[in-house]
Amino acid sequence: MPLTVIDIERRSRWRIGLLFAFLVSLYIFTALALYGLIFIVLMPFRFAAEGLSSSYAPFVVIVVGALATAFIHFWISASTVLGSVARTLKAVKPDPEDIVHQRLLNVMQEVQLLTNRRRVECLVIPSLSLNALAAADMKGNAVIAITEGLVSRLSRPQLEAVIAHEAYHVISGDCLESSIATSLFGVYASLIDQLKSWSADDRPTLYQPDFFAFFALLNLSSLLSMFISREREYRADAAAVRMTKNPIALAEALHIISRNWNGGGMISSGLEMLCITSPAESRDGSEGWLADLFSTHPPMIKRIRTVLQYAHRTYGDFAALQDRPDAAVEGDAGAPTQYYALDRKQQWQGPFNAADLTAIPWLTPRTWISGEAGSPAFRAADSELISSALSLRMVSPSGYTCPNCSQPLKMIEYEGTQVHQCHSCGGTLVENDKIPRIIARREKRCTDRVKSLATAVLRDNQRTATISKVTGRDSRQKTGNRCRKCGNVMFRTFYSGAYLIEIDRCNMCRTTWFEADELEMLQCLIENKITGSLTDRAET
Repeated sequence: MPLTVIDIERRSRWRIGLLFAFLVSLYIFTALALYGLIFIVLMPFRFAAEGLSSSYAPFVVIVVGALATAFIHFWISASTVLGSVARTLKAVKPDPEDIVHQRLLNVMQEVQLLTNRRRVECLVIPSLSLNALAAADMKGNAVIAITEGLVSRLSRPQLEAVIAHEAYHVISGDCLESSIATSLFGVYASLIDQLKSWSADDRPTLYQPDFFAFFALLNLSSLLSMFISREREYRADAAAVRMTKNPIALAEALHIISRNWNGGGMISSGLEMLCITSPAESRDGSEGWLADLFSTHPPMIKRIRTVLQYAHRTYGDFAALQDRPDAAVEGDAGAPTQYYALDRKQQWQGPFNAADLTAIPWLTPRTWISGEAGSPAFRAADSELISSALSLRMVSPSGYTCPNCSQPLKMIEYEGTQVHQCHSCGGTLVENDKIPRIIARREKRCTDRVKSLATAVLRDNQRTATISKVTGRDSRQKTGNRCRKCGNVMFRTFYSGAYLIEIDRCNMCRTTWFEADELEMLQCLIENKITGSLTDRAET
């Protein structure tokens, strides 16, 4: 029998009350321990005979002080949880000029109707990992955040299913309990995550009392999951199916999430209760009593099997279809990966990917478009993706000039986002916050030419960097072009220590200049996991 709104509110209230009682008990226990330590160390033993130990005044002060401190801690944590989560994850608002982000905003507007017009803000986490989360505070505000990697990898039906899943957590009040628990005790998990990054010599051990206390506090979030039940994930999955009427799309989304990096090492373990899947993948996939105790989510395979029951599908058939290299996205509305366009001479041109298609000068909303062979043709205006790109495609000078040939840079669509490109030399100016979006998306395919070029450049740069390090001349960062946005000097450096593609980076206005093919080479290296290292010996 489904829960009513009154049942949901009553259950949420007593669970939040348990959280507060647990916090008060923690403060009282800590205060009593400190009082006992001070009493034993500082108080002379003769005062015990004078009746000091029989006085209840210190205990009353401890209880009242712990109650007041717990209330202040609880209220501040519950009121500022959204800001804390956003700052921790560096989450930002979606870019309305980005095609993929615009699709996310459209889905959020549709889901907003299901939340009784409750204020739910949408945020994007600049990470290549695949995860999503929902959080709420005591003021009635809520936020749904999704990583750049996930919003770029999912089709629209899959994205709708994930957003509906998180929206249910907001509607049911589940995320309010999790958010408060995370805000109260997640800070300790963040401290432990930082300690794990220390060297073995500097890292404290469990035999040290202070570290043992922190380690115990680290597992408070996991222990709290015993009564903030993992069943809420099953309920949210079921609610997402009811909202979208598309269980296959949700199963596909969960399958994609389970097969990729979920943010371990980037998303703090203290935030895992808020996520659609735990960043700690090894825990999340296990079953049994011990796994139930120390995991905040049920096994992903079990969740997928449960969702597939709504579609009367077996997991074996579903997994076999998903693991095929050429598997189609069954939950998708049929968006093709290649397009053909009917030109003014009534001849089909193509194939194009979405980015190349929207860059065609003669493309209009009335142009006929066709997908794969045999698929029906449609107007460009009938496709949400193409129509959005056309509405944003204002091919006018961006106001900046190329640092190489001084030609005006044009604003173009690249992987669904806006970049400044020189049509003369092929260089591209990109804001730094857009680079993770571009890398996360795979619309522009890595050709054999780009892959060979990227491998050769990586090997050459690794050899040069190794020689410079041996001779004592570190050339990883040197003066480059002048930034065409702010006029300051850019620095010629490698994108990272693993991906040795040279770029010009401006630290003042946070932009990056890619010479011709450099951006595509970087995408190709990351997509194919071709890495180098400044410390490795160069190949000969």
